[in-house]
Amino acid sequence: VESCPLRALDFGPIDELRKKHGDLAAVAPLPRAHFTKPNIVIKPNANSRPTGDTTGYLANPKEV
Repeated sequence: VESCPLRALDFGPIDELRKKHGDLAAVAPLPRAHFTKPNIVIKPNANSRPTGDTTGYLANPKEV
């Protein structure tokens, strides 16, 4: 976490992280949070889509 130059990662008690960053825990293509109950907080990109959204596509299948 400390080595991330863009500060894209944060670490701490989940209550503090949710207070600081919100409580979003899933975006497409992840499953809905109520199924997996992830201990994660996601700060979405402006282009992110909600879970269940199927408008995305695999741009480069060779990367998979």
